[in-house]
Amino acid sequence: MGAAARLDGKRVFVTGAATGIGRGAAECLVGRGARVYGVGLDEEEGLELQSSLGSPESFRFQKCDVTRSDEVSGAVDSAARLFGGLDGVVNCAGIYPTGKRVEELGDDEWEHALDVNLNSVFRVCRAALPVLRKSGGGSVVNIASVHAEATTGGVPAYAATKAGIVGLSRQMALDYAEDMIRVNALLPGAVATRMGLGGLPGGDPEAVGLSFDRNKIARFGEPSEIATVIAFLLSEDSSFITGSALQADGGLLSRIF
Repeated sequence: MGAAARLDGKRVFVTGAATGIGRGAAECLVGRGARVYGVGLDEEEGLELQSSLGSPESFRFQKCDVTRSDEVSGAVDSAARLFGGLDGVVNCAGIYPTGKRVEELGDDEWEHALDVNLNSVFRVCRAALPVLRKSGGGSVVNIASVHAEATTGGVPAYAATKAGIVGLSRQMALDYAEDMIRVNALLPGAVATRMGLGGLPGGDPEAVGLSFDRNKIARFGEPSEIATVIAFLLSEDSSFITGSALQADGGLLSRIF
């Protein structure tokens, strides 16, 4: 990518913005000149982030439940009014249900995972795509996971939703190319977030990627490292990339265990 991709003047809507990858994305995008409208459930952390990033003109946080269509539509409308349109969308909101096989999952658990992880992407894009079209085009980045390609035991709902994000992203890339809207899925590996660290026993970092240092185990990625890829996909530097499922996993999917 060479020099850091700049996003001067870009107006971006980010879900899951209060914590984890979403928070890292918000910090990175604002630092590269974008104006960010972040939504999430953790209002305290979201408002703290808004304070730390400076003026509300650079970053505005709104509490929003992405499982509710009315709240999603309202937040997208508010962002479009505040910024005069949108140029980008980043769907980061998600949960990581673990520890059960298919026969042990109740309907409510399965449906909640789909609602938060996959249906929220649909809801946000349904509300935001017309705004992007009106702005002359833009870029959508949907956070999937390496679990869309290869998985571990006991995470059927998570794996299914993340694979669904990849399929939905490719479909939207096809359907909205004529509107000059690019859509890509991003597949992080193990990232040092509250959710990522909780997904491994004791937060053990071993076997979560490849090490570039001899005799050292692999490590978790940092949210900031995923955020730089998000910034690239939102920028004009990625103008020929759409419909992709881009891995940012420290080589995790290259390993045979």
